[in-house]
Amino acid sequence: MNKIHISILTAVFLAGTLHAATDRNTTAELEDLGGIITVTPDRVSEPLRNTTANVTVITSREIQERGYQSLPDALKRLSGFSAYFNGGPGQSSGLFLRGFNSGSILIMLDGVPLKDPTDPSFSFGLSQIRLDDVERIEVVKGAQSGLWGADAVAGVINVITKSATPGGHVSLRGSYGSYDTKSAGITLSASGEVGSFYLSGDHFKTGGFSATLPRDAEADRSTNDTLHFKGNLHPTPNSTLGIFYHNIQGDFDYDSTGPDDSLSDGTFDDSLIGLRYDYDAHGDFALHAMFSSNHIERQLNDAIWGSSRFEGDSERALFRGVWRINSNQRLSGGIEYNKIVGQSPFANNGDATSYDNRAIYGNYRYIWDDLLGARTIFDATLRYDDFSAFDNKATYRFGLKRECNLLPGFFTSANLYSAYTAPGIYQWTKPKPGSVLKPEYTKGFEVSAGYKELLKVTYFKSRIEDRLIPGGTWPNDYYYNGSGKETHDGIEVEGRYEFSTIHTTLGANYTHLFTLKKADGTPAIRVPRNTANLFLDYSLRPNIHLGADLQYVGKRADQKWVGWTPSDVTLKSYTVVNLSYRHQITPNLQLSLQAHNIFDEDYETAYGYSTEGRSLYGKVEYKF
Repeated sequence: MNKIHISILTAVFLAGTLHAATDRNTTAELEDLGGIITVTPDRVSEPLRNTTANVTVITSREIQERGYQSLPDALKRLSGFSAYFNGGPGQSSGLFLRGFNSGSILIMLDGVPLKDPTDPSFSFGLSQIRLDDVERIEVVKGAQSGLWGADAVAGVINVITKSATPGGHVSLRGSYGSYDTKSAGITLSASGEVGSFYLSGDHFKTGGFSATLPRDAEADRSTNDTLHFKGNLHPTPNSTLGIFYHNIQGDFDYDSTGPDDSLSDGTFDDSLIGLRYDYDAHGDFALHAMFSSNHIERQLNDAIWGSSRFEGDSERALFRGVWRINSNQRLSGGIEYNKIVGQSPFANNGDATSYDNRAIYGNYRYIWDDLLGARTIFDATLRYDDFSAFDNKATYRFGLKRECNLLPGFFTSANLYSAYTAPGIYQWTKPKPGSVLKPEYTKGFEVSAGYKELLKVTYFKSRIEDRLIPGGTWPNDYYYNGSGKETHDGIEVEGRYEFSTIHTTLGANYTHLFTLKKADGTPAIRVPRNTANLFLDYSLRPNIHLGADLQYVGKRADQKWVGWTPSDVTLKSYTVVNLSYRHQITPNLQLSLQAHNIFDEDYETAYGYSTEGRSLYGKVEYKF
């Protein structure tokens, strides 16, 4: 770290001596049995302000009001994020966070990592995560490998599905919209002193539009069936024994030979099952144990390459504990075991290949008020991973946050961290001849300052070593670790202000990336240097909400392929405007409408691929 960066960190800390505060005045609570921020009032709960991490929560209400359909739809509206889509719903897609692609973002479902061993970027799974039955999406930016191990380099995304509420309930929902898009879902739940269960199923189907340009060529349809089940028993007042099962099945058409390709199609199947046990001694001491197994299958029937089947398993066992030493100090730690198995027709002659890792971690948090009129939070985490296939890795995360008691609402914070990305099964089985692959290793930091929800500014910088780089030409392709270092840095600005007298809230965010080149000097593909979002919410009455959002995405570099030869192209910037309407007609009946791309913007998120035109969607939900 050079002198300039040290000066920035020092200035932020000293400024916090006189002026510091939480980034969000909220009474929400968090559960922190392993570091991931889970906003919930149960188990070991503390105010959300008791973390130094950069946290954002997308609620189910926002998902419904904005009409977000898939995980990338929701995340691309946050500062630091951008996304691309290889066509419409159900097609492969990608996320970027602070310049890192989705292979460097740990994506979880109810706290369990969703890993596809044959697809490290999870490009085929991203758009298959539907949001019909999601309670919230928790986003923690910055490296989190010190807590969660591999792939938590740019941050962690935790998708939390809904749970049972006291009593018995039934929910019915249905929607219809443009491109012959329709969905239907049902939820059954019950909760009492002995235990609870929650069962939800949703079916989605769209006629779609052409995956590749032009948009009005042969349509590429997509379907998705999602099932969630959670069951809990309370053997004692302090303990909970739970079982969970999630299944996502999708199938889709895509274009391989051109826009009128009617032969290429694929399927995606993700089954996640697990057991968990929680013990809470009245908030002072808690234990958490979990076992999960995730099985993913993909089938591609390509008009050119023929039929290809991909299969992978991820098994995980962990044990964690947290001890609140006193009102100011808390200590947590745990052990973890992961086994990754993958089978790809393009690697190792199609045979299944596996590796495993064992990990141990510890976390310490201390909060105190000092004589300079500030509340200080110090957070430190260390983790060590032992791999069977490649180098072991030690990672860390240190955070400091200062809140001003003299000027409530102002805060400064700094986080210093390291992380790594483990090679996927396909990469690991195809190293460059004579070499052994190593995980990518990242070191970085972020500094933030802000005032309540009105304004928050964050500067971040990361440096990547041993970048995994593809080489050769299929079927003789291979991967190797680059010798240079790659830097990602940028700034995020975000804010929100409520005009209470006119029942209106205005929100905005802006992200600028300073560095957009890889270690070898080539441009980063599909990553915009500038993105911005603007949100306007108006409550016509307590039961009627009107909203509008605008998204601007700047120019991006991409590649055009002619045969096996790529050439550089530039994708133009674009601005998309959406409108929303939600009406709580009765306590049990709700209607929502969304108008997407109302100015019918013609744009591309990936070269040659279609995007949604002007469209309208409506949804009705009835609960009893």
